[in-house]
Amino acid sequence: MSTVRPPKQRRSRESYERVLGAAHALLEENGFEGFTAQEVAARSGVSVGAIYERFGNKETLLRAVHMRLMDAMARENEAAGDSVSGENGTAAIAAAVAGLARVMNDNRKALRAFMHLGAVDEVISARGSEASIAVSKTFKRALAPYRAEFAHPDPEVALDVAFRIAYSTLARQVMYGPVFESDRRLSWKRLVEELSAACVAYLLNPPLA
Repeated sequence: MSTVRPPKQRRSRESYERVLGAAHALLEENGFEGFTAQEVAARSGVSVGAIYERFGNKETLLRAVHMRLMDAMARENEAAGDSVSGENGTAAIAAAVAGLARVMNDNRKALRAFMHLGAVDEVISARGSEASIAVSKTFKRALAPYRAEFAHPDPEVALDVAFRIAYSTLARQVMYGPVFESDRRLSWKRLVEELSAACVAYLLNPPLA
């Protein structure tokens, strides 16, 4: 079982949400290695038996928490994309990268746990990929009105690569920390600023011959 349908009755739905909320908080604190149904039960006030009756096993519970996180982040990314504006492409690109970074940073702890879990859970990996592709579409849609300023001969490819540059760099720091591939420690704020500058330079300047 990869997904669980939320119950329809109010009381059961409230218990369901308490379990997911407690599981999310526990995952942020301890990662999935320290994740137990017993602790979720203690925090949510729902018995271990009721949790297993609803979800079947720990893996399905984690997948339900992941789906809840992806849905919440999708709404946040849509809002961030809708808020992108600027008098010119430079300002809009910086706003788009900042919005992308803000959503990742706000959900950093749970996101890190699921990024690692995705390496061994194909359902979480597939859903994470689907969510990432949706984010890329939001990012591209937000910057589409500024394509006339792009100097690249193929604006669609350039926008896709700019997204990959920003998203992959931010996701890697969320997953592994700031000094995994380089010993130069950059704050999250500085990293976002530099990524914005890199995307602006790439999108708005002619490519090298």
